[in-house]
Amino acid sequence: MTKQTKIFDKEYNQPWIVRLVTKGEKYGRQWCLTHDEDEPMVEFYMTDKGGKRVTSKTGGFVSRYYLETLHDTRQDMRGLCLHGGGIYEKSINIGGDALEKALAKLTKTTA
Repeated sequence: MTKQTKIFDKEYNQPWIVRLVTKGEKYGRQWCLTHDEDEPMVEFYMTDKGGKRVTSKTGGFVSRYYLETLHDTRQDMRGLCLHGGGIYEKSINIGGDALEKALAKLTKTTA
């Protein structure tokens, strides 16, 4: 069963869907991959103000990290740059408070 949470990042004025991908679950473009490792992954999807995924070629997908990687950096959580941007787009970030809340919700459901 997929675990995800909707979170609003006040720092960047951006709503998110944050999804936990556990062993055996589908992920990737058009759900074509199956996660076969024990370590869960966390996916970040941009949403519109109504909480629906932003329509794009990736369906709002921005980035994916192993949960352990995010936990390792939590001691002094100031946020995370999910996409560094470039000449055609700005960087995409999630603030520390929003990230903390999302991880707390996702890990609470797995404990």
